[in-house]
Parts: sequence; C-alpha cells; structure tokens
Amino acid sequence: MFNLLIESVIKNRFIVLLALLAAIALGALMVPKLNLDAFPDVTNVQVAVNTEAPGLGAEEVEQLITYPIEAVMYALPDVEQVRSISKTGLSGVTVVFKEGVDIYFARQLVFERLQSAKELIPNGLGMPTMGPNTSGLGQVYQYLLEAKPDADIDSMALRSLNDWVVKLLLLPIDGVTDILSFGGEVKQYHVNLNPNKLLAYNLSQQDVSNALQANNRNVGGWYMNRGQEQLVIRGTGWFSTGDKGLSEIAQTPIKTIDGTVIKVTDVADVQLGSEIRQGAVTLSTRDENGDVVNRGEVVTGVVLKRIGANTKQTIDGINERITMINRALPEGVKFTPIYNQAALISHAVQTVIDALLLAFVFIIIVLALFLLDLRATFLVLLSIPISIGLALSIMAWLGLSANLMSLGGIAVAIGMLVDGSVVMVENIFRHLGLKHNQGKSSRELVAVAAKEVARPVFFASLIILTVFLPLFSFEGVEAKLFQPMAVSIMLAIVSAMIVALVVVPALSVYLFAKGVTVKHSKLLQPIEKLYQRALRQALQAKRLVLAIAALLLVTAAILLPRLGTEFVPELEEGTINLRVTLAPSASLETAISVAPKLEAMLLEFAEVDYALSRIGRAEVGGDPEPVNNIEIYIGLKSREQWINAKTRVELQQLMEEKLEQFPGLLFNFSQPIATRVDELLSGVKAQLAIKLFGSDLAVLSEKGQQIEQLVKQIPGAKDVAMEQMGGEAQLIVKPNRLALSRFGLSVTDLMEVVQHGIGGQSAGQIINANERYDIYVRIAENYRQNPRVIADLRLQTPSGAIVRVGDVAQVAIESGASQVRRDDVQRRVVVQANVQGRDMGSVVADIRAIIEDKLQLPSGYSVAIGGQFENQQRAQQRLMIVVPAALLLIALLLYFAFGNVSQVLLILVNVPLAVIGGIVALFVSGQYLSVPSSVGFITLFGVAVLNGVVMVESINHRLKGKDEVDDAVFDGATSRLRPVLMTALTSMLGLIPMLLSTGMGAEIQKPLATVIVGGLVSATFLTLFVLPVLYKSMSNK
Repeated sequence: MFNLLIESVIKNRFIVLLALLAAIALGALMVPKLNLDAFPDVTNVQVAVNTEAPGLGAEEVEQLITYPIEAVMYALPDVEQVRSISKTGLSGVTVVFKEGVDIYFARQLVFERLQSAKELIPNGLGMPTMGPNTSGLGQVYQYLLEAKPDADIDSMALRSLNDWVVKLLLLPIDGVTDILSFGGEVKQYHVNLNPNKLLAYNLSQQDVSNALQANNRNVGGWYMNRGQEQLVIRGTGWFSTGDKGLSEIAQTPIKTIDGTVIKVTDVADVQLGSEIRQGAVTLSTRDENGDVVNRGEVVTGVVLKRIGANTKQTIDGINERITMINRALPEGVKFTPIYNQAALISHAVQTVIDALLLAFVFIIIVLALFLLDLRATFLVLLSIPISIGLALSIMAWLGLSANLMSLGGIAVAIGMLVDGSVVMVENIFRHLGLKHNQGKSSRELVAVAAKEVARPVFFASLIILTVFLPLFSFEGVEAKLFQPMAVSIMLAIVSAMIVALVVVPALSVYLFAKGVTVKHSKLLQPIEKLYQRALRQALQAKRLVLAIAALLLVTAAILLPRLGTEFVPELEEGTINLRVTLAPSASLETAISVAPKLEAMLLEFAEVDYALSRIGRAEVGGDPEPVNNIEIYIGLKSREQWINAKTRVELQQLMEEKLEQFPGLLFNFSQPIATRVDELLSGVKAQLAIKLFGSDLAVLSEKGQQIEQLVKQIPGAKDVAMEQMGGEAQLIVKPNRLALSRFGLSVTDLMEVVQHGIGGQSAGQIINANERYDIYVRIAENYRQNPRVIADLRLQTPSGAIVRVGDVAQVAIESGASQVRRDDVQRRVVVQANVQGRDMGSVVADIRAIIEDKLQLPSGYSVAIGGQFENQQRAQQRLMIVVPAALLLIALLLYFAFGNVSQVLLILVNVPLAVIGGIVALFVSGQYLSVPSSVGFITLFGVAVLNGVVMVESINHRLKGKDEVDDAVFDGATSRLRPVLMTALTSMLGLIPMLLSTGMGAEIQKPLATVIVGGLVSATFLTLFVLPVLYKSMSNK
C-alpha cells in the first residue's frame, strides 16, 4: 500500500505541488474566521430561573416560591442537579442538565415546566422568569457611564440613560444576550401617603391606587370618515412625564364627599424618588499623574455574551458601536470601557504564538546543525506551517474555538509535527549520499528511501493519534478543557503525516534533482563516536545497564506518591477579584461608605491601576449578592511596572495584611473568571466547598461554624469562611389573633398594612417612548421609620372604630435567616476555602480526617466536599481506566506492525522509561500532579513508543539483510542515532519556550511541558542503550 502511495506521489509530483498551494490558500482564507476565546467555556448545561418577590423574607421565599419551582423541575429528563438560593425579595433556582443536552432544548423544557410552577405560587408574590442565556465566562465586557462635574446630570439620570439608551444600542450586537445595569438610582414617581388623612377621609390605600390606574389610560376608537379623509380616533389619557406628570398625579380625584372632591394631593405628597436599591457601584482610579481619584458612586453595565457566541467578535462589535453610543448620549456624558476579555484573549493567544515562534527558531537551529543542508531543513520545516494551517482551517470549519488549550495543544505538538518529516528527509538524504548510489537517478533513490520509512512514519502517527483518543472519554470540566487540545493535536498530526508521506517525497525529487553532497556534522561526529563506544560497552555489560534502568524506575515509583495533586493550576488573568463581606445586618449605605476606603488602601499599591467595587446585586440575572457583600475588581498594571511583589499571590498577601486594619470584615481573593467558573461548578465562589446538609437552619449554622473552626487549623487552607446564613436584622409584625377577632379584623387586614402600606405597591406606569417608570404608592417615610411609629399606625374596624397596629400585633426586632441555599431540595450551608502553598489532594484528605475525628453530627445531617476537588477525583478515576486502555491500543497497533509479541513488549518498555523523567521533572520543579500533567504523561507515551518503533524497525531491517544479530543491533542502533536525537531535540526544544513562558495562560501549559521534556530526556537516553541491550537478550534466547 505504502509503496503504491509513494510511487504515485512521485509520479504526480506536480499535482501534489498544486494541492499544496491550494491548501496554503485555503488556510489563509479560513484561519481569520477562527473563533477566538481566552479559555474553553467549561460551563455545564444549566438554566437559571429567577423570581422577584418584592419585600418577602428569605424563609417565605423558600417555602412559597423556590420549593414549587424546584418540585416541578425534577420531572424533566436528563436533570443532574437542582440548586437554589432564597433571599429577601429574590428566589434563584439553577437547573443543571447532563452534558450533551442542547442548551436551547434545555431552556425550552424549563420554560414549559415554569407554566405549571406559576400555578403553585400564590397570586401576587412574583412571576418566575428564565435567566439570560449566558455562561460562566459570559461577563465579557464592563463599561462605565460618566458625567462631567459641570454637566448637571445626577446618578438617576445616568441610570435612565443606561437603561433606555445605551442598553438598546448594545442589545442588537451579534453575540450579546443581555446587559445588566449596575449602580445609580432607578427613577420612580412616589406617592407618599399620610395614613391619618386617609382615615379622616375614610379612604384606603387601595382607593388611591385604583384612582391613579383609572386616570392613566390611552385607548383607540378605530376610524371616522371626514369628507374624503379618514381620521384615526385616539384617546390619550396617560400622565405626562416630569414635573407636569407630578402635578397631574397630585390633582387626580379619589372620591367626592358632600360635593367636595378629594384629590391625591389632599392625602399624599407626590415627588420623584428612586426604586428600593439592591446594589451600587463605586470607583477609584488614577489620573494622568498617577494620583488616586475617588469617583464615588458610578453607573456601570455588564454585557453578557450568548452561549456559543464568538467572544472576540462580540467585543469587537461593542467597540465599533462606542462612537455611535457617545453620539446618542447628551453632552458631558461619556461611555468608557473598564474591563473586557479581549485583552485576556490576545494575551493568552500571544503566549502561545510566542512559544510557537521560539520553538520554530529552535527547531531550525537543530535541523541545520544535524542536516547541514538548507534544502533538507526547508523540507522538514515545511511540515510545521502547513500542518498548523490545515489544523486551524479544519477547526474554523468545524466551529471550534482557538483558545489557550487548543492552541496550547498545537504548541505541545510542534516538535512532533516534524518527526515524520525528519525521519523521511534523513533517510532520503542518507540514500542520496551513499557512495554506491552515485550513478542512480535521484527520483529512484527518493522512492527507495521513502518506501523504506513510509510504514514506520505512518504507524508512528497512528500511535500518537491513539494516545490522544482516551482524552475523549473525559467528562465535565476536564472534557471541555482538554478535548479541544486533543482535537487540535490530532488534526495537526494527521496533517503532518500527510506532509511527510505525500509532500516531502514529491518535493524531494525537485529539490534534490542534482543529488547531494554529504557533509559530516562537526557536532554529530564526536557524539556518534562517543555513542558507538558507549553502546559497545553497554552491550557487554547488559546486567549493569538493566540494573541502572530498574533503579531509576524504583526511584520514580518512590517519588510518585510524594507528588501533590490538584485539578488544574490557576490561570493568571491580570485582574484580582476581592470579595469583602460585612456583618449580615450591614445596610447598603454602610457598604457604600466602606468601599471607597478599601479602594483607597488598595490604590496605595503601585501595581494597582483601578479599583471598582460592586456592592449587592445588579438587576435580576446577575449574581444574587446581598448588600453586605462588596466585590472589588482590582485592575493591575503590566508585570514590568510591579514594585512590591513578583507574583499575584505575593501581592494578595500584602493587600490582605494592609486591609486587616478593618476588623470584622471577611476577605476572599480570587480572579474574575476563576470565581465565576468555581461558582458555576459547585455554586460556591471558591476552590473548595465543604457542604453540610440538614433541615434545621439553627443546627446547620452551629455545626457549620464548628467545621469552619476545624478547617482553619489546616495548613494550606486559605480564606476559610462559612457563608452567612443568619444574623439578618428583621422587624417582625406578629398578629395577636385574639385581639384581631375582638375587633372583627382579619390577619389580611393587618398584612395589607405591612405589605402595601410599609412595603408599597405599584399603581401603573408613566410611559414616554421607550422609557417606563413606575408610580409607587407607599406610606410616607416618617410613618414607617422605626418600630414605635409602625406600632402607632391605625386600622379601621368594620364597626368604624380606629385601633393601633400595636394593639392587635406584636412589633419587635429579631434576628433571622438572610438566605437559604438548597441542593436537590436539601437545605445546606457551605464552608468555603481556597488552597494555597499546598496541593489540593492532601488538604482535602486532612479536612476529611479532622471532620470525622472531631465533629459530631445529629442524624439526618451529612457532609460532602465539592468544588474543584470533585472534578479532580472524577478525572483521576477516569485516567485510571483510560491510560491502560491507551497502552493496550498501542500494543495492538504495534502487534499489527511487527507481528511479534516480544518486540511489542520491547517497544512498550520505553513507556516506564519515559515516565521516570516526567516524575522526576515534576518533583524537582515543585509542580503537582494535575490534569495537565496527566495529559503530558499520555503524550509522552506516544513519543516514547515512537523512538522504540524507529529503533526496532531499523534493527529488523538489518536482520533481513542477513546481518549477524550483534552487528544488526549495533548498526541499527547507531544508524538511528541522528533521527532519534533530532526528533527528541525538536520535541524538547519546541516545548522549552512553554516551560520558560510567564505570559497569560502559561500556568496550565507548564506542567504539561515539564512532564514531556523530563520524560524525553530519560526516554531518549534509555532508548539508545536499554533497547539494543534488551533486543540482543531476546534474540539470543
């Protein structure tokens, strides 16, 4: 088969050349269309359901809204988990589906079930809606709306501009699914009632609401003919906007008493106000001179990207609209971007491109030194751009994204891409240079040489492809991380194999038409002589060679358990995310006053460019954070400008020391994308989640605090904190049923005062073009500002008598649950922790041991450890099955190639020899055994087996030529020294840039490169000696 292929390729070499040019043109066309991302999107298939329940407490939200929604979701097919959070005024339910379910199908299923959930929720408590169709990496862009100090535009006007101008201009951009407004004040028309006047006129709050709704209508009355014209009939009774609207509301009649019309203004004060706020944003930056400027409260927007959309294109689309948005805004208001993932993407892609270019340079040097022929070097190098170009073109065609992992895959494979071509060119070169071949035509010689190595080159590529197959058995996060890498490597290897078997022989005929002059490499000659001498001694001292190899294996086996384990090393994003938690009863005003102080302290570090604090939550669809939670985005300058610290972890420690001046605050450092990914995977914004399940909130809180204290004792556990459950200050109005029945009042009469009087109710909207603002009716603030005043509110009994709220109810301040979280209908509390300075596996083992030893749990309560650790466990179990399977597949392939079991075993000996170097390299560099390093080992198996295949094939070839075993082994091994060294060196040098790289994203690729480089050193060295020794031993038997 291969002989036919080589002959036809050489015969039709002009067609091959044309095909090559066509492939180059295709690559140039397709590669720019490639989807660019910083990081593979690891979000599982999940749909969020949010319900706003104005004013309702956490426990009522859980029982009346969250539970009915959860209950109907379990009936759906392929649901993996349902988790929820219930807090004051908001219910958030997340339905997680199994991998592989189409997100739009999942959303459709949830939407259908929501219809039945709505029937289970009591009337008027809230309407469940689906969250935006976005993922964990969906917050791709954040911007700021700024007004100049002299522009006379307040935060309410800025918020209106954001909601009704900026948002509407950004939504049509392809890839944008939603924009969350954050900060500022949402405009409302407030009708502040005087309860005493209402009683005096015998009116209720509902009468006022009904009157406002009855006086705010637009209608249509079809047509009327007038001569030859037709008139459209419209009734326009809407309230006007602004001050005119306020006076129209004030003049609205409610009822007539003895001929006197009672208007809204007689019982209420009408004014512009703001919606009850759930969040705010403050900002501190530097001016041109580097001095700190506190901007105070600002209005920002967070752009959410649709799942599957091209991040780079979406961000480019937004940037193209900036001038248009600025033109639409009034003078003095400016749209300024503050965070976008494009910078991270270009940094991450740049890291890989730098590694590729450096590797390319290294490979040129190696090839030039070994081959000493520019034409041969050119031929081998050709395989790199062509295979990478083809791989990227196919990825663009399949709609796969180029990100850190898939491009990193190509960087890992760059050394392997030239392997086939190196073997092919080296053999052609050798044949052309042999003295007894001088008279033959170069076409014949190329054909003979190519046929000789075509089979090993094909099988070598097949082995590498087989090695990466197991990565497709991964599930969950690790699948999304490493499958793009496997796909890109496999595509590149297939392309490289085509280049080696088709392009190289065809072009060799053209390039070597005049033959070659063999120059002996000054570098290689001493190495060859040294190797021949060493090999002779090794073949005589067989036992010593095998004993050394065995000793090295034992050393590696001893080191292996000492390597720590983790899931995936953290990616450096260039932005720090600091979560600050205040006391549970802290108000929004308190948080707004604390945030600028923290920002000022952070900006004392020269490394910090800006600090943006997001307090509480944005609109529904964002993170459901309480107002005592401040999330500070700390924008960092580039590393060259750093003074106080060398790494992010060092800088975080310095920041923490400085911030400890604030007692009673909890700090948790992370990075924006890392935080979001952690939260999506386990519902917790930290690497480890120790979850305690049970039914009683008080017991959960008490035992959770015990777990927190235990975990704090463990070295390596950082930012240990139990999520806040209780401690929220609540004003409880509890009805006295006896007193109510004595006055003929019902509980509803009392609850109406609490819900609508104190809480307020909407009485229609004021509409102006796209803008819509609520009319909000509520008791005036001075009648609801403390418990005494509330107890003094009056109720009218059916007999006309007036009673105080305090006479029929108990009004008292108590402490209650600020939130209730549930996983699969079980209430739970989480103690979260990050791991620093130690590996995750050992920290988790310590946590398990200390909890089992020192924690007594009542029956019905259980502890589970989640977060990144879950993924690590799953990946490790999968690798236990997958790696042996890969080796079995390789063994099968080798058996097909050699048809001899002893030779298959001989080649497989290379695998443990390669592992030695990988383990030692990890141990020496202080890195952990993580998923990337495991992928490194898998890659290593393939590379190690290749060396063995080349060596054994060469010895077999000489034995067929009737050489003696000793001669065949010696000549076979020495003749393969050049290609074995070249392939090992090109693969190693191709990875050196990744080893030394400090760019964004280098952390994930470093363990991978470390393992392969270390393994290649031991594999190459041992292959050159152990394999010939074993071959000889086996043949002599």
